[in-house]
Amino acid sequence: MNSWKSKWLTIAGGFILLSSLLWPAGESVTQAAVFRDTGNHWAKKTIEWAAAQGIVDGYEDGTFKPEALVSEPEFLAMLIRAFPEAGTVSGAAAGEAWYAGYYTFAKDRNWPLLLNPDAAQYNRGHVARLVAGVAGQRLSVDGAVQYLLDKGFSQGKTSATVEGYAAADPLTRAEAVQFLQNAKMRGLAVQALPEPPGLNGEQQVRGISLGDTEAFVLAELGQPARRDLSKYGFDWYIYNRDPLHYTQIGIRNGQVVGLFTSGKDWRVSADIKPEMSRSQIASVLGDPLAFILKGRTRFTLGSDGESDVYQLGKAYATFYYDTQDGDAVAGIQLIAEETEQGLAAFYSEPSLRLRDSYEQEIFDLANAARAARGLSPFVWNDQVARVARVHSEDMQASGYFEHTNPAGQEPWDRAVQAGIRYSGYAENIAAGQTDAFEAHFGWLNSRTGHRENLLDENMAELGVGVAFGGKLEVYYTQNFYTKR
Repeated sequence: MNSWKSKWLTIAGGFILLSSLLWPAGESVTQAAVFRDTGNHWAKKTIEWAAAQGIVDGYEDGTFKPEALVSEPEFLAMLIRAFPEAGTVSGAAAGEAWYAGYYTFAKDRNWPLLLNPDAAQYNRGHVARLVAGVAGQRLSVDGAVQYLLDKGFSQGKTSATVEGYAAADPLTRAEAVQFLQNAKMRGLAVQALPEPPGLNGEQQVRGISLGDTEAFVLAELGQPARRDLSKYGFDWYIYNRDPLHYTQIGIRNGQVVGLFTSGKDWRVSADIKPEMSRSQIASVLGDPLAFILKGRTRFTLGSDGESDVYQLGKAYATFYYDTQDGDAVAGIQLIAEETEQGLAAFYSEPSLRLRDSYEQEIFDLANAARAARGLSPFVWNDQVARVARVHSEDMQASGYFEHTNPAGQEPWDRAVQAGIRYSGYAENIAAGQTDAFEAHFGWLNSRTGHRENLLDENMAELGVGVAFGGKLEVYYTQNFYTKR
């Protein structure tokens, strides 16, 4: 027998609340909490329902803060509490964040996650993908929004359309509990998603494997911030909105052929963990490759301990290390065997697009390194970037590799000449590295000031300039800048 607990109709905040609320027979209902800041709020009844069910709590001062933003782990915790039949979440171990068990629970079920606890970075689009994933649907943001609308889990924010849903808007506490009530009333059945298909499902970056389709990547990660050219000729899809999880996905002919991340959300085998050191990886995988044989040509590999290359099945894995932090893994790249074998030279064909790609990637990698250490990100500066590019072009054309140019100018002299007024200014240069990864990790591991420049908390802006050609094939300059 079912019992009707309340009957009401509210249209506010972009949601349409159904005119009656049906509690399933046998479900325990406790006394609804009364919050002193929800008296006239459009979601008052829903908030009381969620509190009564133990889905969400109020604050010690007796408020609920219905318009406060919700982070991904907070929404994930609410969702799992709303559907206890999904399973039990393990408590966080000593030293772990409170939400560690919730993330483990969701990862074990392959649910689509942002993996960022910052509420300012979480939006209604992320919610749509998660709710659709919990329902067994692996969809793009737009596809997930349409799924929610079709199922009645949401009526949108301004209208019941993909545009009216407002996927880019943040999620409030009131909206979060409304999503969950709608989902329960409409019969959402919580389930795990199957492992995505791929060339080798054991090797993944943020749930993406070599061999996955472009459509799958867009469904999992959304549209990239930009699309860069790689030295292999394929496009890198750049995901840089969260520097802690900085990711590049290589796409050729609609298929994933390359992966890179400086974050920790990757795996190559059950025995290799992101927190392992170079020696620990070698204890599992053995000696790294000394060369790659392409046809009859041996391409010798050497990195002075900054990186190692292994062949893992049908992929080449490059581990980039931080030699000043216990040789910890600071980045990993996976390239499909056929793609690596297809690059018959150390250096790619120069182009303006490749130059721009390297410049932007070096900037992103610098911010990823800073984020990993809790430092504020750099802001890109076009004027400083022009000075950096001119210096790279001058080194290439004039055949030197120095901070001091043939005219005797130091980096700060070139800045003043360009009309840049500064309170702080520094320069890193590199040459001969085959791509942005090698240039960046070379600087990160430097013991002659380059690392200090990258991680200087007093530097606020950055410009990068690259030039191809010359005796060393490619020249890199990055200039760090703080306004006067």
